[in-house]
Amino acid sequence: MEIQNSNLVVLFKSGTTDDNDPYLKALECHGYDGHCIPILDFHFINLDLYAQLLRKLDQYLAIVFTSPRAVQATRLALNSTDNPLLLIQSVKCYTVGKATALAAQKLGFQTSGESTGNAELLSQFIVEDSEQAKNREVLFPCGNLCRDVLCETLKAHRFSVTEVKVYETIVKDDISDEIFMITKSKVPVDSLVMFSPSGVPVLTKTLKKFPQLSVNSVKILAVGPTTEGELKKHNVPVYATLRRPDPQSLIDCLQK
Repeated sequence: MEIQNSNLVVLFKSGTTDDNDPYLKALECHGYDGHCIPILDFHFINLDLYAQLLRKLDQYLAIVFTSPRAVQATRLALNSTDNPLLLIQSVKCYTVGKATALAAQKLGFQTSGESTGNAELLSQFIVEDSEQAKNREVLFPCGNLCRDVLCETLKAHRFSVTEVKVYETIVKDDISDEIFMITKSKVPVDSLVMFSPSGVPVLTKTLKKFPQLSVNSVKILAVGPTTEGELKKHNVPVYATLRRPDPQSLIDCLQK
């Protein structure tokens, strides 16, 4: 991506390309120049097992997605099932965040809960939304670094959760080259935005090599309270925390 002459916001995230990333589009609309540096890699696992569970999807009350990667794994696993649309339409679908909800909707799911912003709040939403449900079976495809909070909350309210790991998160060992390219440009760096707690250690280690990007000279933003907590564990001052994983929350934090 060509870096333009404006205040730069660096997003440490994975996912969409620069051309269609909703965060980059929002930044551009508000006068910022955005740039993505992928800090995590993913690969899918247990798709055969997951496909077996999806063939029985109509036996569940709901399926829960807390990341776009889980939706991608679902799309792949559904390819080996018969009548996937019928399966999709047979259950409720709860999601965290607009990006995850949009991905699930593209598969045909009718989503709810996306405005909750994190897994803890989503679990509370599910409990309230399904309070009278007799069927309390929930299918939860997730990653290997998934926190236990959603499952623990649901189980505490008599839900039965089938949790299946469908992707692994791999943190890059070093992002020095990518950071170096940022510092070579003449663009003033306004903010660094951290999307995942998993990438915080490599980010803090790498930033020590670049004093011009010290935590005292740029704003550090966290996506969600878990990432905020991880940054603080590494003694990184957090300028602002996005309470919801969506572009408007980012703009609100930058402009506060």
